[in-house]
Amino acid sequence: MPSLQPTSTSALSTLSFGASRPHAAARSTWIIAAAGLLFAVAAANLVCLSPRWYSSSFLSLLWQSSKMVVLTAGTGAAAVRILCGLVADKPAAGPTSIALNLSAGWVFLPISVLLYQRNSPWMLCGVALVTLGMALGLRRLLPAAAAPSPGSNPPVDSGTLTSTLPSLYGLPPGDSPLLLASSIAILAQAACIFAANGDLLLATLPLCAGLFLFAWRWSAYDSRAAQWSTGKHPPLRQAVAAILLTALAIIPFSVGHAHGFSIPKPPPPPEQADASSGYYGVILYPPPKKKEIVAPTPHDDSFHAGVLTKPLNIPFDGPYWYFKAPNRRPGEKAHIAHALPTDVNVRSTNYQPLSMEAHQNLGVPISLDSCGEIDVALTNADTRPGPIALILLLTDTTAPGKPPQVLSEVPIASSQPDQIPLDRPPVKETLHFPIPPSRTGGSFNQITIAFMLSPRHARAGAKVSIDSFTLLPRR
Repeated sequence: MPSLQPTSTSALSTLSFGASRPHAAARSTWIIAAAGLLFAVAAANLVCLSPRWYSSSFLSLLWQSSKMVVLTAGTGAAAVRILCGLVADKPAAGPTSIALNLSAGWVFLPISVLLYQRNSPWMLCGVALVTLGMALGLRRLLPAAAAPSPGSNPPVDSGTLTSTLPSLYGLPPGDSPLLLASSIAILAQAACIFAANGDLLLATLPLCAGLFLFAWRWSAYDSRAAQWSTGKHPPLRQAVAAILLTALAIIPFSVGHAHGFSIPKPPPPPEQADASSGYYGVILYPPPKKKEIVAPTPHDDSFHAGVLTKPLNIPFDGPYWYFKAPNRRPGEKAHIAHALPTDVNVRSTNYQPLSMEAHQNLGVPISLDSCGEIDVALTNADTRPGPIALILLLTDTTAPGKPPQVLSEVPIASSQPDQIPLDRPPVKETLHFPIPPSRTGGSFNQITIAFMLSPRHARAGAKVSIDSFTLLPRR
């Protein structure tokens, strides 16, 4: 009898250790899944930052999208394999099984990043696919405890039957707790509110949380849900769908600007701008000259009472504006510097497009009746592929509330080639903006140039500087 006591204590400790092993393995699986997702997100952001991967050939788009999807999933799989060898408590499944199941969600990360770069609300659909793939993939790795079979239920007496009767009158059953349903509903409403306000990044947080809770509970209630969604060989069908969707998302970055998929809208008049934002923007002035050069004043024989009689050349000496939506101009605390756009790199602080404008004040109003064309001389030092176009807005600041005259969009010819050598020297070019005869009966004293950038590099300012304007009289 005395020898039985140690044996009993040893057995209890063995049972306790055995009961803790599943919890430790599940905890390791969760940690590895979270780390793999972080590495996959970082890889998706990196592979979607190279605009030279994009092409106007659809077969090339499929190839590039395949590389994006494979590199993203491969990075997550490599992280999982490394972390499986580092954790103390080994997960229940092997690194290959974990990577295959979780990659059903990772493969949709590139399309989510691309759509976010275009500030498209469809990005939320991509994030939803990532979340569902992760939740159902984790459910395959961590299956829910099996529910007792109907034949194993104990006999129900009258007292037990009476206690279960309230569930027959519309109350939530035990497998659908009210707190969980309320949380999912609140998270869904929060996602809709953020999305309606244009905060797509914030909208993804409640969207992911709500969808994950829903899929996690649904897959526990229906054990076939995870198997049906991922298939027998994850993530083959998810990868095929992700490659096709990613290729479609790349199209606007590659051929959209040239083939009409993206129609730029002229910016609002600068006098109606709103500068209240956390992003302050940049104001860039041309570098100071060694000697002060006074802009030539119009001669009496070429300019009289706002009427052009001869061509008038005006060197550009105004500021360049860099800002982001919903702003319409740089903020009050904008960074001010002296340089040319051809010599600096100005980038957006996130994936939102960067707006760029150049402003020239003429000092005196010029009649639209006498001006028939405005020529813009510029220097293009931008070697990134993707077309750049200019839109001219003629504004009369002496007439507040009057909309500006918007001249047609003119592309920069040196930005049109699909392949531009990185060592190409700056190109001098002149763009011609005719003023239609219908634009009469008014005047302007300010010229605004809006830079319309290709979507694939809209997060950085164009390396294009304005040299001068030439105002030609109407014939």
